[in-house]
Amino acid sequence: MSLLAIKSEKMKKMNKKKKMDKTGNHSIREFLVKMSTDNSSEARRISQSSENVQEKENDTSMKEEKGQRNNDRNPLQERTNDFSEEAQSNSNLQQSEEGQSHVFSFRHRYKKHAVSCDTSNTVFDALNSNPIFKNIMIKNKGREIVIRRSKGDVPRAAVKRDFPCCLIEKYELLDITFIKNGGNNPTEKKTVRRSFSKETGNIVTFNIKTTGGKKVKLLMRNRVLRRKVEDVCVYAFKDDKITNALQRDGRFINDIFKKRCGLFERKSETIFGMSQSVEHLDGKHFKIIVMKDNQQDSQNDSNTDVNSEVNAASSADLNKSADFQHDTINTEREKTQKQKSTNSSTEFVKKIPNSEETLEFLRAQFKDLLETLKQRKNLKNNSEVKKFFRAEYDKSVQSFLEVKKVKQLTGLSGSVCQIRVEGSAKGTGFLLFDRFILTNAHVIGEFDPFSRKLSKTFTAVFGYEDLEAKETKSVSIKQDVAAYYHGKFSMDRHLDFALLELDDTDEVADCPRLLNCYIHGPPPNRGGICIVGHPDGGVKKMDPCFIIEKEHLQEAANEHVLKNIEFIQVITQQSLAEKWEMHDNQIIYNSCFFHGSSGSPVFDEDCYLIGMHTGGYVYKGENGKTRSILEYCYSMQPILESIGTQAKKNGRSDILKLLSENGCLNLNMDDNDVEMEDLQDKGDHQ
Repeated sequence: MSLLAIKSEKMKKMNKKKKMDKTGNHSIREFLVKMSTDNSSEARRISQSSENVQEKENDTSMKEEKGQRNNDRNPLQERTNDFSEEAQSNSNLQQSEEGQSHVFSFRHRYKKHAVSCDTSNTVFDALNSNPIFKNIMIKNKGREIVIRRSKGDVPRAAVKRDFPCCLIEKYELLDITFIKNGGNNPTEKKTVRRSFSKETGNIVTFNIKTTGGKKVKLLMRNRVLRRKVEDVCVYAFKDDKITNALQRDGRFINDIFKKRCGLFERKSETIFGMSQSVEHLDGKHFKIIVMKDNQQDSQNDSNTDVNSEVNAASSADLNKSADFQHDTINTEREKTQKQKSTNSSTEFVKKIPNSEETLEFLRAQFKDLLETLKQRKNLKNNSEVKKFFRAEYDKSVQSFLEVKKVKQLTGLSGSVCQIRVEGSAKGTGFLLFDRFILTNAHVIGEFDPFSRKLSKTFTAVFGYEDLEAKETKSVSIKQDVAAYYHGKFSMDRHLDFALLELDDTDEVADCPRLLNCYIHGPPPNRGGICIVGHPDGGVKKMDPCFIIEKEHLQEAANEHVLKNIEFIQVITQQSLAEKWEMHDNQIIYNSCFFHGSSGSPVFDEDCYLIGMHTGGYVYKGENGKTRSILEYCYSMQPILESIGTQAKKNGRSDILKLLSENGCLNLNMDDNDVEMEDLQDKGDHQ
């Protein structure tokens, strides 16, 4: 090889080496730069992670600073923030479960008030947070509160004041009334309150009728509660026995625990023993029956365990709510000590010293006094003496009427109107809700059943309270009949009503609507009532009278017949016995309201609407004047049910909405409402 060729080869090798060195140096620089960048990035990640860890350990005062750093949009920090939001969401969920709030309302004396309810509290706690309710409680001090639901498995069932708020539906309406205290002690003073919201899934509710089976004559501690309420709603925890639940409820008499009683479910015809668990009773409807007079050992054991179970529960829950219950427990102890002291002093009757001589003297006087009474009052035997004293007592009761209630009735009477046909008085009616008035079907007479239109011109006259009629308001009635039924509705029901619609309501805008003072429940069997109407086509009048109890119905009829025997020649004792069949939802009384009073509203002692005056057992009295042996009204429940059924069938959504707003759409259909025929002919007042 030539020298020139060798030099050329060396030069190529040197250039190649320089190029490789250059490339290598560049790669090294890139590698170093990359390493530096990665290290810097990793350092930032580590630094950021450290900051996040530090932020979690910092006090809540660092939250604003953390929020500012979160705006840097760092991916790692965003993932951390997502985790924090998820944790916050879970925290909110837990808070909702423990103390979620919603709104319900209560109604007292026809006025509705909203209440905010914490689901961890009781119904009474929620109600008592309302200043208006507190004033109501003060005015009714010493009386027992009755709380009735508008929803639930059995609408209108009464709950105790310790009923859990978590079981009250959103926007539900509770009716609040007060009755004479019958010894039902507030449950929250017996046991320590549990946190209901944590145990919502562990709570069951079931309903029991206030009237028991054949052998159960008395079931409720408070007899007034039995007359006013048809069902009571009981809540319990799934691990409770039936006996424990009923005893803790406190509204039932002790006799049902001494006898072998059970809960009879009418739907499935199944009997549940008192010692059974309540776990499978949720939503069911029962009647208490006696299975056997003598109690079995298992139930005895169950009864003896009740107090210990309650005390054990109280001890377990005391640590959780000691502050809440401290004053209550101390108050209860003081009451218990006072009660024990009182009971110990009344366990025996102390004998009056040197009283034997006085006692013998009084006993000797009794026989002569009894004979004197018989002679003065023309009483034949001791049985008539008993009736005499009972009658005198009844008279003293009937003569009593509170001025406060008279004022209330006077206000409610503004809704009562006279129904006139072609200008002539025909009957009575009253504003039921909105622009609709209620009267008897026999008042409007026959009409076209196909077009459902009145064949004559009807007018409602409000404020007809004196003969001069200066302040009366006449409102035309539309021809279309909103709802109507006259006749036997079923085997055990009879209806006689007509729902009519006013042309205009401007004239009667200030008049009360009586559906607001209606509370669903069984018709009362005793007590005072008041009828407001236009008897004999005259001015508006009130007639306070007393319900005739079912067991005294025949006696009252016989007494009237004996006093007017010369005018009732065709009536025999046998016909009275055959005709006098009573039904649960028919209310009998002795009133002076005859012709023209049909369709009058009937109020109970608490000024609540209970029925519509309908008819009586009529006969021609002295001078040919129409008189009646006894009168009756039909209860409101079946009337409202029929109105709702017809409104749904005829597409009257406006009526359905109005009924729904007043909680009158889901009423039970168990009550009977049967019209009793007249002793001669059909004696409906015209």
